[in-house]
Amino acid sequence: MLGKEATDSIGTLFVGAGFVSPQQLDEAKKTSSSLNVPVERALIMLKMVSDANVGRVQEANILVQDGTISVDMGVRALRLARQHNMNIKDAIGVLGEVHKKTGRVQAITTPLTELLLSCNMITMEQIGRAVQQAKDTGMQIGRILVLNRDVSSWMMTAALNSLILVREGKIDKEQAQQALTTVGHRRISVEQALFELGLYVEKEGQTVRIGELVAMAGFLSDSDMLECLEIELVKEKQFGQILLEQGIVTHELLEAAIVLQDMVANSTLKAYQAGEALKNVRDRQVMVYQAVAELNPPPQAPPEKLSPSELLVRSGLVDQNTIDSLGCGAEASSIRVGKKVLSAGIISESFLYLALRTYSLFRQGYLSGDQTVKALAQCKEGNISLDEALAKLGWYVPARMQWVWT
Repeated sequence: MLGKEATDSIGTLFVGAGFVSPQQLDEAKKTSSSLNVPVERALIMLKMVSDANVGRVQEANILVQDGTISVDMGVRALRLARQHNMNIKDAIGVLGEVHKKTGRVQAITTPLTELLLSCNMITMEQIGRAVQQAKDTGMQIGRILVLNRDVSSWMMTAALNSLILVREGKIDKEQAQQALTTVGHRRISVEQALFELGLYVEKEGQTVRIGELVAMAGFLSDSDMLECLEIELVKEKQFGQILLEQGIVTHELLEAAIVLQDMVANSTLKAYQAGEALKNVRDRQVMVYQAVAELNPPPQAPPEKLSPSELLVRSGLVDQNTIDSLGCGAEASSIRVGKKVLSAGIISESFLYLALRTYSLFRQGYLSGDQTVKALAQCKEGNISLDEALAKLGWYVPARMQWVWT
């Protein structure tokens, strides 16, 4: 529970900055108690955190304990320090400048708590505790509810994404509640729930969002994405500015991400290529245009081709002779191909859904052809969901782009 960690802020810093999971912290606390050593020492002994990162957290914790910074500022400074190999005081200085320009979010997320209450996901007692902890730590209520394990990160992601759709006028509050209730019963994404309920589907040809691009590049974790989404919902500010405030990107990285986003919007790059280029900008410290020029295949190469039937064959779901006998080898519509193989009893409806979802990601540019084949093959070989397959492969793709079926 975060209540204990708020008084012993070092635990909150380790979890909040993403060094360990709540479960790992629990294990370290047990080791700490049994061996009578500090929790940070236990984390090192268990090889969960390096000596250098423990030192960073200890330095931040001293500043929290003496009242120099809030727990929230400590978490954000640790993120920035780890991402860009800075010391804590320099990271605080950078974040302080951003803070002066933008201000911090301290509002209570009433729409979020109302939605969770309406779906019976939380109680008023849990909200009251989270509100008090938000005042004590400066952290967002949704983030605290997840750290307290009152709400799963999966459910919180669904709630925040549904509220953003409400704000954008794409669904209403009742539809958000209906979709979130479905998510709670089946542990699916809110986008899948909305699709299956016939309430909303993302339009074809939508460009990649900054947050999605940073996540595809591998330096925005699920928990950080949650926190940024919550701030976006409450404060209604640019997502890129939130990434700066949270210490997730530098100004230079954000500028590179914006350039790459524009390249996706004007069809110079696919979204997956932009994610790869942004990763190289950070990891190899190269300029954005150099990172783009070094992509393989290069941006100017002919568009990659993968037909729906080819995906089914290459991933091992259907053999080529069957495709030929059905006469759908040249068919470009994934829905038409799907209907033929389904009516022939060759694959189940659940696997057809998986194929349509992965093909949607290819068509919208979020996976390469090879990645698309590998993801679907992983689903078949492991008999797992697409979300599980993508997680196993270490690939982030936005759930909203899995349902654009043509």
